Amino acid sequence: MVADCVQPCVCLADIGTDHAYLPVWCLLNGKAQFAIAADINPKPLANARQTLGTYGLEERIELRLSDGLQNISADEAQEIVVAGMGGNQIADMIETTAWLQDDAKHLILQPMTHFEDVRKALLENGFQIEAEHTASEGERLYLVISARYCGEKHEAPEWYLYAGELVYGTTDTDRQFLQKILARLKKRADALKEKDTAESDSLFTIIKEIENECRASV
Repeated sequence: MVADCVQPCVCLADIGTDHAYLPVWCLLNGKAQFAIAADINPKPLANARQTLGTYGLEERIELRLSDGLQNISADEAQEIVVAGMGGNQIADMIETTAWLQDDAKHLILQPMTHFEDVRKALLENGFQIEAEHTASEGERLYLVISARYCGEKHEAPEWYLYAGELVYGTTDTDRQFLQKILARLKKRADALKEKDTAESDSLFTIIKEIENECRASV
């Protein structure tokens, strides 16, 4: 799913690359000419080096030790993939990496948690969410957010930060992911009923707004 979101480019930067399977696939399938495969730890990069050797791509994929985007320069890549990280980490990258604010950069983000933080960071820093996609593997569900800088900062309704474009989704996994979000919100709201009535009521309002938006979009 992440690879499908990558648009043809000269260079792809894969942040948190692990075994470098994504950049290898993109090069072999003509989506990128070159790639930077970055990771915060040396061991994943050692695994990635073996992958590059298997496919003979040592000259076209650079392995780089980098904490997030810290060691990636503004002029190096057009497609930026950050996959398999916590939403808080991804949101922090969006908020602190000024060179991402360039409409020539396409962001492909796959947060594992705190999806609402990623959407909020994008919208408040002038990015447009172009699409959201979901996929499943066994019982696990995954979300990918495709975004690009547009220069227009705005606040979204709170329900949108939690549900995003999934309220307009048409696939089974879109609906399953949305139900997962609603179940999580309801669990939090129920747990706060006695401790924090105002917060609990706010969460129940968000749930109702998401459900209403889903019905309106049918």
